[in-house]
Parts: sequence; C-alpha cells; structure tokens
Amino acid sequence: MEKQVLPIIRKKNRRAGIFLTMALSLYFLIPLSLMFLTDVVNRPSFFYGIPWAWLLAFLQIPLTWFFCGVYHAQAKSLEEKLEGMEKEGGP
Repeated sequence: MEKQVLPIIRKKNRRAGIFLTMALSLYFLIPLSLMFLTDVVNRPSFFYGIPWAWLLAFLQIPLTWFFCGVYHAQAKSLEEKLEGMEKEGGP
C-alpha cells in the first residue's frame, strides 16, 4: 500500500512546488519592476490609462484566486484517489 501512495504524494509535492514557484515569481515581479524598471511601470497601460504598476498590483487578486482554485481542485482529486486506495486495501 505504501508503494502506491508514494507516487501520489510525490505528484502532489511536485504540483505544489510548481505553483509556489509561479506565484512567488509573479508576486515579486511588482517590487522588482518598481526597483529596476521605473520608467516602464509608470507608463500608462492600455486599460484606461492606469499605470502598469497599478495594473499588475490589481491583477494579483484574481491570480491568487486562480492559484488557490487550481490547487484546491488538484488536492481534492488526489485525496479522493488516496481514499479509494484506502478502501481497496481494507482496514
């Protein structure tokens, strides 16, 4: 039973690592761009002339919801797989 569970746990950890890397890189994009690309982030964007820095900051909210939703769905499916394996294995 443990040999069947280990690949599922590795898969879950790999997915969590990928999402963590993506989230941290996107969240650190704003402070780094403000430090190194000040002339670019202060330009008006295509969206009602809002500066790029503000646009990136506002996009963090739906980005957070997206990451949480995808991770929740994947974790739920992996939990269901583990429960199914537990039921097959017996007590």
